[in-house]
Amino acid sequence: MDLFENLSDNQIEAVKTIDEDLEIIACAGAGKTGVVSRRIINILKSNPDILPENIVAFTFTEKAAEELKSRVYKYGEAVLGNTKGFANMYIGTIHGFCLKMLQEYIVQFQKFTVLDEIKTKLYIEKNYNFCGMPDLGLKIYTETNLFLSVISTLNENWFERDKWDEKTRTAVDKYKDTFYRKNYFDYSLIMQEMLNQLENNKNFADIILSKIKYLTVDEYQDTNPIQERLIHFIKQGGCNLCIVGDDDQTIYQFRGSDPENILTFRERYGINKYIVLGTDYRSSEAIVDIGKRVIVNNEKRLSKVMESGKLVKYEEGDTVYREFNECDEEYEFIAKRIKALHDSGVKYSEVAVLLRKRKHGPDIAKMFDEYEIPYIIEGVNELFSTAECQAAKGIFDYLAGTIGMMELFQLWKNIDYDLDEKEIAEAIATLNVIDVKSKKFYGEFVLQKVYHDFLRRISIVDESNSSEIILYNLGKFSQVINDFETIYYTTIPANKLSSFCNFLKYTADGYYPEGHIANTYIRPDAVNIMTVHQSKGLEFTAVFIPQMNHNNFPSAKMGGKSIWHVIDKDWIPNADRFAGGIEEERKLFYVAITRAKKFLFLTRSPGNTREKKVSEFMVEAKESPYMLGFDEKMVYTNAHIPPMSEDAAPLNLNFSILQDYFDCAYRFKLSMFYGFVQPIVPALGYGKAMHEIVMNIHRRFLSGETLSSEDIEQIVNDSFYLPYANPKLQDNMLEGAKKSIAGYVTKNQDDFANITMAEADIELDMGDGIKVNGRIDLVKRREISGEEKTYIVDFKTASREVTECINAEQLKIYALGYQKLTGEIADYLEIYNLDNSESERQRVTEGLLDNVSRDIRDAASNIRKNDLSRKCSKEKCQKCYLNYLCLSKKEKQEYEV
Repeated sequence: MDLFENLSDNQIEAVKTIDEDLEIIACAGAGKTGVVSRRIINILKSNPDILPENIVAFTFTEKAAEELKSRVYKYGEAVLGNTKGFANMYIGTIHGFCLKMLQEYIVQFQKFTVLDEIKTKLYIEKNYNFCGMPDLGLKIYTETNLFLSVISTLNENWFERDKWDEKTRTAVDKYKDTFYRKNYFDYSLIMQEMLNQLENNKNFADIILSKIKYLTVDEYQDTNPIQERLIHFIKQGGCNLCIVGDDDQTIYQFRGSDPENILTFRERYGINKYIVLGTDYRSSEAIVDIGKRVIVNNEKRLSKVMESGKLVKYEEGDTVYREFNECDEEYEFIAKRIKALHDSGVKYSEVAVLLRKRKHGPDIAKMFDEYEIPYIIEGVNELFSTAECQAAKGIFDYLAGTIGMMELFQLWKNIDYDLDEKEIAEAIATLNVIDVKSKKFYGEFVLQKVYHDFLRRISIVDESNSSEIILYNLGKFSQVINDFETIYYTTIPANKLSSFCNFLKYTADGYYPEGHIANTYIRPDAVNIMTVHQSKGLEFTAVFIPQMNHNNFPSAKMGGKSIWHVIDKDWIPNADRFAGGIEEERKLFYVAITRAKKFLFLTRSPGNTREKKVSEFMVEAKESPYMLGFDEKMVYTNAHIPPMSEDAAPLNLNFSILQDYFDCAYRFKLSMFYGFVQPIVPALGYGKAMHEIVMNIHRRFLSGETLSSEDIEQIVNDSFYLPYANPKLQDNMLEGAKKSIAGYVTKNQDDFANITMAEADIELDMGDGIKVNGRIDLVKRREISGEEKTYIVDFKTASREVTECINAEQLKIYALGYQKLTGEIADYLEIYNLDNSESERQRVTEGLLDNVSRDIRDAASNIRKNDLSRKCSKEKCQKCYLNYLCLSKKEKQEYEV
């Protein structure tokens, strides 16, 4: 493959610029992913001394990272002939990189987990008195979100803390202490800790800076102050820096991104190489012209010439506007146009309805229901409007005494499934023996177990589309429980129950979407209803932008209490960016327009009293000669429809997920599609802790250290952590861990000199969007009969027999991953049980790797097709922890489960 094939002169120049810092301004549809990925391959091709691990690329989202990674692997195979070592190349979000580095090189942070938005909210409300919220005069529940916005803003500007008053510094310190006490991060704390370590821990900084030789930052226009400070620090370490972005697409100021970063980058970093990729190869000349006529009205932007690559043919009627008197008329017009486009050959999944505000989504969805148009609506969270989730919620309302037995019975009867009334009654009877008030130890009352035990008594079999939807939603409710119990597991039972019922009533309702919407394994052919922010980085054959009214798009400024009622604007550099304004709204509209490849529809009907006037953006768009008023004679044909994506949904699997699939494909469906979560147990985390202990021991030996028994014990003490154990259990299991590790070291210490890798990252790109990642616990070499042999070792702590594990598909995938990482074929696969020191090994025979590759591709194909059949037998099903969700009443009796 020619690395510069089908590239423009500017694109070629960007790919070739590898010896000096580079700024790439990439307009919408300019092919930046192709340029960045080829540039990375050119770096590796041109510099033999540069290893994949010396290259780091930051992306704004995980989705963007996967797309970039796929291109890099593709070009690596085509140009370099292999992807050796590519698993050590970091391509992902800035937060992900910082977390990985902290946990890789600082033992303290291996214990830390990251709380997502809902868990952070739960944790803060649980610890209201200690987290700094009262110090800022903010109220629990009603002002929690405001508090989190304030803290995030302060953490992202923590290097300005000398400007803050004492109560604010106290609040921020309390917030951090509250999280660190339980070994938690939120996203802003990850960034803050990374910078803290880089600036104050020379050993850590030297490791990171010596590793990074080339840094690429995508979507640079959306970086915030702390991210910019991190990038600057890494650059000062001597790496080559390339930033890629478009100042016209800065749409996250409300989250703290600073447009000044990209507007002033060239001057601040002394950049000599500045390349504009101004040709849009995605959209027709009409789309490009409309977008350009809108965005040029912004004054604060970099000068650039935008043009169409004219790869998509424009036809009259492709880009139209229409105004209506009523919303129903507007939404019916959208539905009819979508049907007409679909009849002409446009797939539903190639159509997007982009909203400035989510509130319009449900009404549009209702119209699509009437016209039988399939759709996926992002950001509308109606899980608790479903009958099955009301029934699941009823289990806990019944335990709390707020509803009666007959009411709970009726809630389960309301589900659109022919449940056995006797089974419902038996399930409710199991609740009657639970006396929550009498339970003192938190392990005696586990919400998830109560839920699973209830479901165990009823039979809902996956036999139709409607029963599948029910299982999706019941599985999503299991995730709701897990979110709550992650934070509240160690709470006294009575308090746990009342807090959970309040969580369901006041917080969860309106936060969670229906279960099937969250399935990332399957990409249905359905229209996408989403906000403009959610559409960033996506492209569609046809885009509809409804409700083009002033105060909707552009949006009116929100009233109410803001962060500036809590902290001083002078404390935050360029604070006005948070407020947004007409130019920020125009950028958002420009992003919406440029998601379209061929068809663009702008519509409006008067909204509420504040949204009666036509949007100024619609007026600007109509200045383009390509934007025509709709007439009924406009028809669509398939003559010039642009190529539509035939790619299957990207599939990111890991070794454990695949092992679950190979054990039983239907159990994989129950846990990964439907989302059923196992109950938390007090000893949860033991296996992870033991893996980290042996990793830290091995890495210390790899670095040339000789460890004493006291050193080994200290490693165990530093690494061992069970987040849900009481002190007595923690101490008992810690002593057990010390004994197991001491036995392992005694038995294997002479072999440590033969270790070549410890916890090595593996990533397999199988093509067709299929990726498999994981970690190999240990690789070592031994001399056998005068020949050096390579062993891949996987550690176990569970009670499973090593003979059972050695035949597991997971271990064979390690062998394939090792080959991709090193270019070498291992000789043996070994299982080692740390708790009893038993081990067993198997040869890597000819054909094994080919067979594993085929098995992975077959698994991915079946997952995408939802062809996940059951592997039922009495022996297998009796051991399965989700058997009651799989088996019919007759099968349960037959298999004695």
